[in-house]
Amino acid sequence: MSPTVEEVRLHCRIDDEAEDSILTDYITAAVSRAGTYLNRTLYDGDVPDTDSDGLAITGEIKLALLLAVGFWYGNREAQELPDGFYLLLAPYRYIPL
Repeated sequence: MSPTVEEVRLHCRIDDEAEDSILTDYITAAVSRAGTYLNRTLYDGDVPDTDSDGLAITGEIKLALLLAVGFWYGNREAQELPDGFYLLLAPYRYIPL
């Protein structure tokens, strides 16, 4: 399951709700970025039978998403995600031949 805003607040050590809107945007962007890197659609629950390459979000993927959101929150001008993001996702990557 994708990280919730509450989980992101805990991860980033944010005490108030003033940043919730941007955190929601970061979560959405992290899921999109992970899906693009993996070449797969990510799902919060069961993968539909019609999507043979779809992937349910695992604990490792969720950790990668938290890492991305925390990185973007702390480095708002950053261009590159940390290597840990890609290392956590690499085992799930689909590379079409």
